[in-house]
Amino acid sequence: MVTISLSFLANFLSILVNLLLLLLKLIVGFIFNSISLVADGFDSALDLVTASFAGVGERISKKPADQSHPFGHQKFQFIFSFAIALTLFFSSYYIADESISRLIEGIQLEFSILVLIAALISFFGKMILALILYRIGNKLNSPVFIANAKNYRTDAFSSIFVIIAYIGVRFNVMWLDPASAFIIVGLILFTGLDIIRNALPDLLDKGPPKEVLDKLKKITLSFKEVKEVHIIRLRSLLGKFTGDFHILVDPEMSILEAHAVSEQVKEKLELEEEFTNIIIHIEPFTPEEVLEANNSKNI
Repeated sequence: MVTISLSFLANFLSILVNLLLLLLKLIVGFIFNSISLVADGFDSALDLVTASFAGVGERISKKPADQSHPFGHQKFQFIFSFAIALTLFFSSYYIADESISRLIEGIQLEFSILVLIAALISFFGKMILALILYRIGNKLNSPVFIANAKNYRTDAFSSIFVIIAYIGVRFNVMWLDPASAFIIVGLILFTGLDIIRNALPDLLDKGPPKEVLDKLKKITLSFKEVKEVHIIRLRSLLGKFTGDFHILVDPEMSILEAHAVSEQVKEKLELEEEFTNIIIHIEPFTPEEVLEANNSKNI
């Protein structure tokens, strides 16, 4: 029996759906001279590229740690999320430029039910694809698949504006077609910025919120051997926090005893969903170390 991985399924569905919608929207859009539908089709062409980005990014991020990347390759997902956002920005330029030309030249369009059908197929196809990728992305904790899901959700709503544009054509309101294309550009830019906004904290090693720090301290100090906690340095990575911190223990404890305590603390922390790959440094509970703990800004 052949087992299909969720990441392979996500990439296969993305490429297949986008390829079919690309052909449908570009053919119908060029035949009936609809810049809003061509804009939507052009976005589907870029979605083929972003689907490839997602697949490559997911594969690279799953590679185990090695000598050149001792902390693993997970951050490659965020690099590819940025690549997806950049392709959205580039696509918006073509659509905006062509829309301005249409508004200036006042190009007349012919109403066709085929354009509406193509837009409706695109809406339902992209919305279903977005929902599937959201579920897979959340299950795999994959920011690059979630970024693509957001992109497809934007595409689905873009198709609504294609429908609005052609309702306008039906009633001889020709400016609605390029105007709708401008709205699509706005949606594309918003999605690109949203993807970047969500990727930046992990790329910049943003620390955890106060409630996560409080939880770490509460769990660690629940061990009677631990007298104090300080110099907490955690960074976010794929929805969890990794890093290191110091625990202060009785200076009379043996190295073996102190090490056993640190391993117990680490094990208990990593049973919680917020923490992974925690490193604990052991220090003696002395007045000097207590003073350092009290002056630390990382608690």
